[in-house]
Amino acid sequence: MAAKKTATAKKGRKTMDQKATPKPPNASLFSSSLPGIILAVGIAFWYRRYQSSGENVVVINSSSSSSTSSSEIQSSPPYYIPKPGSWDEGYYSSPIPDQNFPSTYAILFQNGGIGEPTEAIFETEEQFLSAGRLYNDLGQIVQNRFHFENGTALYSGPTKPGTHFQWPAVAVGHKRPVPGVVGGTGTQIELETLTVPTSDPKSDPRVFYVHNFLSAEETDELIRFSTADENEYKMRPSTGGTHKAWNQGGSEARLTTRTSENAFDMVTRNAANIKRRAFRLMRMGAYKDEMADGIQILRYELGQAYVAHHDFFPVGQSNDHNWDPLRGGSNRLATVFLYLSDVEYGGQTVFPLVDKLTAEKSEELVKRLGEAPSEEMLKKFVADAGLKTESWENKLIEKCYGKFAVPPRRGDAILFYSQKPDGEMDRQSFHGACPVLKGTKWGANLWIWNSCRYSLCHVDPLNPSGELPDKLSAPYEGGYVE
Repeated sequence: MAAKKTATAKKGRKTMDQKATPKPPNASLFSSSLPGIILAVGIAFWYRRYQSSGENVVVINSSSSSSTSSSEIQSSPPYYIPKPGSWDEGYYSSPIPDQNFPSTYAILFQNGGIGEPTEAIFETEEQFLSAGRLYNDLGQIVQNRFHFENGTALYSGPTKPGTHFQWPAVAVGHKRPVPGVVGGTGTQIELETLTVPTSDPKSDPRVFYVHNFLSAEETDELIRFSTADENEYKMRPSTGGTHKAWNQGGSEARLTTRTSENAFDMVTRNAANIKRRAFRLMRMGAYKDEMADGIQILRYELGQAYVAHHDFFPVGQSNDHNWDPLRGGSNRLATVFLYLSDVEYGGQTVFPLVDKLTAEKSEELVKRLGEAPSEEMLKKFVADAGLKTESWENKLIEKCYGKFAVPPRRGDAILFYSQKPDGEMDRQSFHGACPVLKGTKWGANLWIWNSCRYSLCHVDPLNPSGELPDKLSAPYEGGYVE
């Protein structure tokens, strides 16, 4: 293999030959690091829609070229086409149309796209597969060299048990479909980048807006069940800061800085469907109920809020569980926060450590997120809500309109990660629920863990990552693996 110097990025990955034998002087796998600006090229490929066949089969590419003689055309290796409706529908790449030769190089990023990329050379299919699992920008596993174009940017998969694929941010305002994943109405779910994390420990957290996640019927059913008599965990004053479930004594862990009410949906078919959809949104290899909390449904009345906090637990939370994903433990990996209602004013999800979005980054996003009310109007809202000038709620309002905040929109969601791609807890994921200034806010927390959650590990709670099934336990082989 010959190392290439700089190239224009679209999206790609590396070979693992260097792990087996020393590299000859002229056969280096990667070139020097490339500037971060190469991220912009190849956006066209991010919008290629996944197309699946009606059968769960392995097929051979038989495409032909009008400009190349048939004697020169090469055949694609076998590739997997998931059956529509199967768990991994949309998870795997498809051949690039009219590509009659295998690609030989790609721009390789780490999982999640953080850091400077390198250029990977794939002179043979074996070299490509030896690189381990590689993803494209649509979160699809790239099966072979006919499934990406030269210079395309690809992302390395997770490298150790307990870590998982994380969506690359690309750029603020970047929007892409999530192949194979549709919302409650059957509409294509789209993921929109809200922040771009970097390798700086104090960089922005990884936050995305999720379009079309829920149907109106699904939001209504979550709200209905939250107050229903048949719900054992129906609406009551909100709790926080505890790792224990309500039936373990957690129902008494109430906070003066969380003034909403909450309920849990742990049993309905509606909740199960939504949780499975969230796992597929995150490209998890399978669904494990032990890796998700019950859906926490929230009701915020006028003036109610939740002070800024982390969704993950401290790594020293208790001695009967390993809470540190860096050392084989488990904790909350990500939050999918569901918006079950619109709110006329207030009720945003605020990230007080993140600067307010400017039109320079995304004019369209700034317009959609809305403008702050005038100072006089804000004072009136605060007075009408019965909030004191020096209250924590009023101080939070300053952050809600001075820092990065996402307003509720019924049926949509936000996805943000509490862990970095290597398993380190992301302290920049600090966030809060802004006071409702007019109306009522309904929302729901869906927390996904990187391994079995507290009290649900069946073998050893001090080694949760050791209990992951093969489909959820990194690292993975390259291409399609049964």
